[in-house]
Formats: sequence, structure tokens, C-alpha cells
Amino acid sequence: MLTLYGPVLLLTIVLHELGHCWMTRKLGGDVGGIVLWPLGGFAMVGPTDCGTSGDFRVAIAGPLTHIPQMIFWVAMFAAFGGNFSKFSMSYYLDELSDSAASFFVVLSQTAFWTNLFILAFNLFVPAYPLDGGRCLAAYLIMRGYRMEKTALIVSVTAMVLSGGLLMFGMISFIYMHSPNGIYMALVSAYIFSSSMNLFNLQKEGRVREHPLFSRGVFEEREIPEVQQPDEAGAPASPPTSPKAEDAEMA
Repeated sequence: MLTLYGPVLLLTIVLHELGHCWMTRKLGGDVGGIVLWPLGGFAMVGPTDCGTSGDFRVAIAGPLTHIPQMIFWVAMFAAFGGNFSKFSMSYYLDELSDSAASFFVVLSQTAFWTNLFILAFNLFVPAYPLDGGRCLAAYLIMRGYRMEKTALIVSVTAMVLSGGLLMFGMISFIYMHSPNGIYMALVSAYIFSSSMNLFNLQKEGRVREHPLFSRGVFEEREIPEVQQPDEAGAPASPPTSPKAEDAEMA
């Protein structure tokens, strides 16, 4: 099973990252490549010409690739005579040896749940480097939240959710016989650690040192604080945007 399931999982991750790359290119950004590692992969993409909204669209493009993949695996499940009343995350080893059709039924079923898991994990767990963390951060910045408050919301929310998912992953692996459970537990532990790092940087006032918040598109979108008049009563000069400062320095 692992001999065939491994390449299927690899293909799933590559298609996910290609979704990020495609959207980046579409919005005028640069793509440096795709890096794969034991817990998944990430696309090395630069900022787009659409600012924070472009960052949001690039982040969500990866998870959306799992929708057509899930449709494909459901069709494969049906084509090999799968019984939808038994369509679940659990399977047993004796089902793999019944016939070639049974093998592909189990493979299709497992691949579907893997895609659903990666889709949900990336969209609904707002933790960097998952796509949900980039989506939530970009959304809050677009709504006018400052980076410090955005970092606090993202980090605390992610720590709570990843702690719950860690327990669920262990339960699903032990009691539901789901192979995705141990993967979920490992990724959840990594997310909790990453979120704790962001939380600590926020407490120390060093949010801009974090990879997510060091991106120029976030700084350009922040709403500047209202400046008070000086002692003589003259209104303070309007704040200068980052781009304008660059032009003046040049």
C-alpha cells in the first residue's frame, strides 16, 4: 500500500504547491521553485502586483487544488466498484489482498480523505507556514488591524486549534485506524511550536522579524496612527508611505 500511496501523497502535495505558483504568476509575482520535506512542502514565491489581497489569493490557491482532486478520487472509487456505505477513513489490511479492484478502492478512499484533510488543515488552522495563517493575517491587515494585534490573534488562535488537532490526530490513529492521524499529530506539534515562536516575538515587540510579517506587502497596507497637532497648534504633517520614503531617499 505504501509503495503506491507514497507517490499519490507526493503528487497531491506537488499539485497543491503548483496552485500557489500558478496564482503568483497570474498576479505578476516571481516563482523561485518548490521545496518538499517530510511534513509537506512549500512554494518559494515572491510578492505579487496586487499587494495584500494578492497575498491572500496566492495563499488560498493551494488548498483549492484539492477540490478537483477529491472529485477525481471519488470517481475512481466508484469506477472500481466501491461501496459508498463503507466510505470512511478506516480500512483493514485484509481488504487490500482481496483483489486488484479492492486495492484501488482502498487507495481511492484513502487519497480522498488525505486531500480533504490537507484542504481543511490548510484553510482552517491559521498558523504560519500553513496557508490558513497567511489567509487570516492578510485578511486582518486588509481590515485595518496593525501587525502586532494581527500576530497576537494568529498565534493564540493557532495554538488553541493545533493543541486540539494534536489530540484528535492521536485518537484517530489509535482508535479509528486512520493513517492520516499520526501525520496530523506531527504537523500539529510543529504548528504549535511555530505559533509559540510568533507569540513570543509579539510579546517582545519583534513581530517584523517573523517571516510572515517581514513581507513588505503587509507594511504598506497598515493604517498609520492619527498624529496629534504640535504644541503651536499646527497640524502634523501627513505620514509618508513606505514607497514614498523610498522615492525620497533615492
